[in-house]
Amino acid sequence: MPSRRTVLGTVCGAAASALAGCSRLRSDAGRVDLTIFNQTATAYTVEVAVFGDGETAAAARAYTSSLDVEPDGEVTANGVVEAGRYLVRYRAYADDSRLTDDGHVHFVPSGDGAESLAFDIRETGDVTRR
Repeated sequence: MPSRRTVLGTVCGAAASALAGCSRLRSDAGRVDLTIFNQTATAYTVEVAVFGDGETAAAARAYTSSLDVEPDGEVTANGVVEAGRYLVRYRAYADDSRLTDDGHVHFVPSGDGAESLAFDIRETGDVTRR
């Protein structure tokens, strides 16, 4: 028969393991996923910068990344920022060199708990919000 200390250690360890996944779920709730769909036969690099409130651009920058999207592919960055109102700037480069589009959109959360921001790269090289 196992000792009381062994049983408590096993139960506590199992409980900690079970709850470890819950904190991960909670941290992703209320965050915004970013997806870029490439509708072309050309590889693209899309630079994305997300800005919230702040007195300077550096203080306001909440997220910045360069995402490579293969031809007819897609790329997703999960939970890039907390749900909120943002200005999202983007630049798209065909074959990682030729600028094809430079623009921005405003993101306002839907409030449904499944926040996402998605873009399509069209045959013209333009980026459009989905």
